[in-house]
Amino acid sequence: LGDHEVVFLFTDAHVADEGFLESINNMLTTGMVPALYEQDEKDQCINSVRKEVKAAGIAETPDNCWNFYVNKCRNNMHIVLAMSP
Repeated sequence: LGDHEVVFLFTDAHVADEGFLESINNMLTTGMVPALYEQDEKDQCINSVRKEVKAAGIAETPDNCWNFYVNKCRNNMHIVLAMSP
């Protein structure tokens, strides 16, 4: 995870399954898709930001590291939803 801004473009042509729309809705409303990561993947994400969390003066608990990671993703990911009328 870097500090690069990313645009996620989702059009009506990408809707292969209605479940995609639920995931997009979750990203737009909460900034997170529930159960997106397996625990081992989540642990890797947590470990990837530990140095940044410590440098920010935040206690390095798993919850704090996860929240830092999610907020970093929210700040760098921009979602564009394009649907035809």
